[in-house]
Amino acid sequence: MTYSYMSLSLEDFNDLSAMEICAVDDSRWFVENALLLNPDKTEAVVFGTRKRLPQLHLSRGIDVSGTRIDFTESIKLLGVVLDASLTFEKHVLLRGCHFHIRALRHIRPLLTLDDAKTFVVAIVSSRLDYCNSLLQGTSAANLDRLQQVQDVLHGACRCPGTMVCQLN
Repeated sequence: MTYSYMSLSLEDFNDLSAMEICAVDDSRWFVENALLLNPDKTEAVVFGTRKRLPQLHLSRGIDVSGTRIDFTESIKLLGVVLDASLTFEKHVLLRGCHFHIRALRHIRPLLTLDDAKTFVVAIVSSRLDYCNSLLQGTSAANLDRLQQVQDVLHGACRCPGTMVCQLN
């Protein structure tokens, strides 16, 4: 994967020629090194504050190898979803965790407590902990969603017929 980053002021943003020149240079480097830049897999996003982003005209996109690339609301890099205002709201979508928690509920009666804990730590907790340092200073809503998953996870791991199951 190749990533290009540029810093633009609000005044510079109306002229995207510097960004397109960078894309041309990237394409040239790919060709010179017997590689192919696939414009169909190329994404572009503009990061900024929620106040500043509406002031920008993002409908134009940029030209990469003769293909127009529209700006997207978010991109996924190494499993982390970065949205345009870096709120991580799209990253803290916990569908995958809920899927595995439901699977655990189906097989929980067949597992010992230690096996259930191992499943929880290996499969679900690792997803919650992945890149959690990026969530420093995140919104209370994101923290609430993470806490809800941990609460559901605790209930799914609970020993059958008991009210409490301690996870260490």
